[in-house]
Amino acid sequence: MSSLIPLLWSVATPVSAQDQPVEEIVVWGDLFARWDNTRWLIETEVGVPWKVEFTKDENLSFFTQEYQLRTVLVCDKDWKLGNHKYEIDCMLEDVALVASIAEPNISDKDVFRVQSVLDEIDAKLTNAHIQLQVADDGRVTNMDLEGVSNDNRRQSDMAETLRQVLSRVVVGFNLKMQKFNQLHEGKWQEFNSSVLTMPLPRDVPGAIGSNLLVHYLNRFKGHVIVQSIGRGSTNVQDTMYMLDFTGVSVFDPNDGFMTDRVWALEGEPTASALFQASAHYFHAGKIRLLGSEDHPDLGPSRPVNGRQQESLLMPAWTPIERP
Repeated sequence: MSSLIPLLWSVATPVSAQDQPVEEIVVWGDLFARWDNTRWLIETEVGVPWKVEFTKDENLSFFTQEYQLRTVLVCDKDWKLGNHKYEIDCMLEDVALVASIAEPNISDKDVFRVQSVLDEIDAKLTNAHIQLQVADDGRVTNMDLEGVSNDNRRQSDMAETLRQVLSRVVVGFNLKMQKFNQLHEGKWQEFNSSVLTMPLPRDVPGAIGSNLLVHYLNRFKGHVIVQSIGRGSTNVQDTMYMLDFTGVSVFDPNDGFMTDRVWALEGEPTASALFQASAHYFHAGKIRLLGSEDHPDLGPSRPVNGRQQESLLMPAWTPIERP
C-alpha cells in the first residue's frame, strides 16, 4: 500500500498572526486510499429474532438465529463514479462461517446435515466478490454480491440471504468523517448510518427508522482514536426495536484512514411489541487492516451451540471481543 503525503493548508484568521494562532488543516490527497489494493480481516457475529434458512443448492437446509462470519477481504478500486464516489471490488480471499441450529432435539444426523450446508456455503463464498459503492467522506452507500449462482428460485433466495449476511460484514467500514476526513480533535454527528441498522428477513420490504451517531476524535500516544456512540429505532415486521451502538476506531495519522474498528449493536423490542418478538437483536464486529503477507487462521466452518444452547454434539459459542 502506497504511503500518502498529506497536503497542509494554513488558514489565518482576519486579525494579525501575532494575535491569533494559525490553524493547520490536513487535506489528504486521496480520500479513497483505504481501497487501494488493501487486505482486511473482518470478524462479525449476528443474532436475529427470526429464523434464517441456510440451504444447499439441492435438498438440504437448516434454520439458524445466531451466526459468525470471519473473512479476509482483498479490495481495490474498480470504477470511478464521479468526483465523490467509487465502485470498489472486494474478493473474499478466505471465509469461515459458524452457525447455531435453531431446531429442537438436535441429533448427530442434524449436525452432519448442517455441516454439509455450511461446507457448500464456504465453497460458494470463497473467491466470490462484493461490489461496494463508497463515498469520499467514509460512507459505504451500497453493496452487492457477485459470483454466487442464482439460476433458480432456491439459489436466488440463498444468494439474497448471503447478501444480507455479508451486509453485516462490510457495514463496519461505514463511518462518516469530518470534512476532508480531517483528523482534528472534537466531535461530530452522523445521521441515519447503515452501521446502526438491522438486516431484513428475506422478502420483507425495507425497514422504517432513524438513528444518530456521535463521534469523538482524540489523540493518545501517537494514535488517532474515534469513539462512537449512537441510538436509533427501526420497525421490522411491525415490531419496533430500539438500537444502541458503541464503537472504537483507530486511524492512521499518516494515511488518513481507519485501520481498525470494533463495534457492538444491541436491539431491544419496545414494550408494546414484546408479544410479537421472541428475542432481541445483536451485532458485533471487528475490522483490522492486514499486511500483504498476513494470513490469519479463520478456523473451520461448522455448527456451534447458540449462546443459550448446551448440546454436547457441538462446540460452545465463542463471542467476538466487544468494545
